[in-house]
Amino acid sequence: MAYRRTNLAAATAAVTNRFVTSTNMKVGAYTVANASASWAAGFLVTVGHTTVATGTDTLGTITVTGTDLNGAALSETITPVADSTATGTRVFRTVTGVSGAGWVIAGGNDTIIVGHAAGAYVASSTTELGAVVVNTTAAGTVALADADGAIATLKASIAEGVYRFEAQARGYLKVSLAAASDVTVLHAGTIDATSYTQA
Repeated sequence: MAYRRTNLAAATAAVTNRFVTSTNMKVGAYTVANASASWAAGFLVTVGHTTVATGTDTLGTITVTGTDLNGAALSETITPVADSTATGTRVFRTVTGVSGAGWVIAGGNDTIIVGHAAGAYVASSTTELGAVVVNTTAAGTVALADADGAIATLKASIAEGVYRFEAQARGYLKVSLAAASDVTVLHAGTIDATSYTQA
């Protein structure tokens, strides 16, 4: 099987204000600060809210537009949670727009931030994990997970080399780097989970 490859060289920690830095909530478009995560893979979008004055505003919804891992147009509407963080469920590769609707002021302009959750998604559907290539000795752990949970964790300081899996990743394939390490994930495109068999 021919594999795609996704190189990751930055820690995959959450960045809560990656796309929209703290600003007053409003109806309309927000300024997008960055078009992608700090790593070269997919991510889940997060929306954080802070009440500024007495009485929480009517928060309405936030619509995020961008592209998916294959470059196709993607949008998701996320409902903010008062004084908390709401996380979307769709895997974005880029963010091109963020807009608010249904917001109504109460005691004062509440604020919002838009960012991404931790973890780099190299596939957003069922796929095959072929191998992880550690290009330089890993600075931190490299955790692999899918919709069923943890697949494996490569320990910190693991040596350069090719670590083969040749296993199904169901629903998605997420890679979490605890520190800036240089790894390449070899994986298939979308496969039909009902017909998957491992040779």
